[in-house]
Amino acid sequence: MAEDSDPFECRLVFLSLLNKLNASQQSIYKVASYAMRHRKLSEDLYSCLIEELEQASLNARLNIVYVLDAIFSASVKSRFTGYVDLTKSDLERIIQAVVPNDPKGVVNLPNMRKILHHWKQKRIFDTSDIEKAEKPLLGRETNSHTASSDGFSKQDILRRMEEDRERHKRLREEIWIRSTEEPPEAEFEQLWENTDGLDLETDYEAMMVENMTRLPHYAWHMMLTQRTHPSLSSSPPSNSLPPPSQDIDMCRVSP
Repeated sequence: MAEDSDPFECRLVFLSLLNKLNASQQSIYKVASYAMRHRKLSEDLYSCLIEELEQASLNARLNIVYVLDAIFSASVKSRFTGYVDLTKSDLERIIQAVVPNDPKGVVNLPNMRKILHHWKQKRIFDTSDIEKAEKPLLGRETNSHTASSDGFSKQDILRRMEEDRERHKRLREEIWIRSTEEPPEAEFEQLWENTDGLDLETDYEAMMVENMTRLPHYAWHMMLTQRTHPSLSSSPPSNSLPPPSQDIDMCRVSP
């Protein structure tokens, strides 16, 4: 951590970095690293982030949100809560700035939802706080192609596609990174909490159909008929059928 940093000078340097920010991982990490190096001035630097967020172009606003995401990841490793605490009360304000309620704002909607989902998974904020803040996004039009053709040039669209690919690299990497200090069962608990419960009406049928594709010569259809129409089947119970081979995958089919 930088010692005895001059607040005014740090603000100027940080604003300069934000003005040069682009979608590359190197640029995002550079800004986030500066914020963490001078975290004693977190309130000053955070105010710079919010000011720039509300003044920048739509694309630049998204880059700033990815800077926040990088800062949060570094904060978790450093056990520093300053930036997270400051952001918590501004979640709705940030979402409104990144996804304004106009035809062009919808372009940032898919990326903003990915970031919010990522923060949920990493438990950066309480799930209830994120769900409350993202309520205005519910029901918004997600078809960004319509908005793109209505206010962006072809060059803008192509540049945006390339920058989105850059931004998504970080999220894909973050999926596999686990803290060395978390308990062994943390990943299992996270997956358990984010997995939907077993649907007795549809999941067994979906698993049976998957098994039919893997071992088509086994009498799966008899088991399926007995489950869906037990009164129509005169066959013996399913447990009287010969057991399928051991290599059959009985796991649930992903939707």
